[in-house]
Amino acid sequence: MKIVFFDFVMHFGGAVQLAADTAKRLACEHEVEIIDAYGVCEEFHKTLKDSGVKAHILVPEAQQTVVGYRHDKLKRIWRMLRQIPTWRQLRRRLIHKIRQINPDVIWTNGTNALAFLSSSLRLMRYPAVMCVCGCLEAGSIRGWRRYLMKHRCAVLMAVSTETAKQLLLAGMKKQRVQIVFDTIDFKDTVERSKKSLDLPLQGMTGFPRILLPATLIRAKGHDTAIESIAELKSRGLAPTLLIAGDATSDDHSYVEYLHRLVEKHGLSNNVYFLGWRTDVPAIMTKAQMVVLPTHSEGFGHVILEAMLLRRPVVATPVGGIKDLIRDGYNGFFFPVRDYKTLADKIEMIYRDSRLAEKLVENGYKTANERFSPGAHTQRITNALTCAVRSSKN
Repeated sequence: MKIVFFDFVMHFGGAVQLAADTAKRLACEHEVEIIDAYGVCEEFHKTLKDSGVKAHILVPEAQQTVVGYRHDKLKRIWRMLRQIPTWRQLRRRLIHKIRQINPDVIWTNGTNALAFLSSSLRLMRYPAVMCVCGCLEAGSIRGWRRYLMKHRCAVLMAVSTETAKQLLLAGMKKQRVQIVFDTIDFKDTVERSKKSLDLPLQGMTGFPRILLPATLIRAKGHDTAIESIAELKSRGLAPTLLIAGDATSDDHSYVEYLHRLVEKHGLSNNVYFLGWRTDVPAIMTKAQMVVLPTHSEGFGHVILEAMLLRRPVVATPVGGIKDLIRDGYNGFFFPVRDYKTLADKIEMIYRDSRLAEKLVENGYKTANERFSPGAHTQRITNALTCAVRSSKN
């Protein structure tokens, strides 16, 4: 099977990392080529080059093509109008490159790429498959986005059961929705966990030691974790919470709020903000457990990392996390914003070593049996093959 992955790759986030890793695995049995609009993300292309996957950049001279200004409609419209010549050039080169490669199927991660694939009748003969990432809601799938997903995609790959459910509620055809659980690079994660830390960690004398690896945005629920640390401290424990992550924008109001919360509860010696870290797997091995008090989550890669590295996990039952954790079997659930229940679960794991060992072993088993790279490769191959067959029919 000849496969093309096409998208607008702007940064080396989780979905892009998985795409690069998946392309490498698929290339062992199929012909795989990558088409990137502008070539902005150097790390993405370095990863592809190192793995031997062939990549093409369509308009490298337009690397600064960013519309932006989502909250200023006039500026956004003006910048969009200015980009029209670039987009026309991009469309021409995309048509030429795809017809030159002549793939059996085209796979993408986003509706922007899907829109370009739908802009030419000459590309309609190639079936499209879209990976639907994130914890989307049915109500958010509307307008042109809904039309493209419903009528242009031969298969929609949902990263979780919840994502598949929302796609069906949005009116997508059941036979076109397939669940392709996300995964991580197991080998790379284990190797990174054995490396030295980028920077020393503070508070390593406290017990229990808890890691919260999540971007500093409100939806991740860091305040719930901080409140649970205050609760544990009131019970006579000396917990340490390591928060690995940073803000994603210039708005630092949430970060300031978290620091005020730490001061309010007198937790300056219990809660440590590590900032953006590339050595999270190594940090994970220094912690006794991992928590994720998020309000929404597409999949939960850090939970899979924790299971692989044999660390107990406590998280909220939202989005794709419900596919990863079976409450009491390989981890614990607690309700969103319920810091007292989170504290209860943390204390149970800390005080009961047999319970912690059971969770760890079952978590490791779950990761390897259900969410391994091999299982992901088989699922995505099935989805791509299904798209090719449906196109021929």
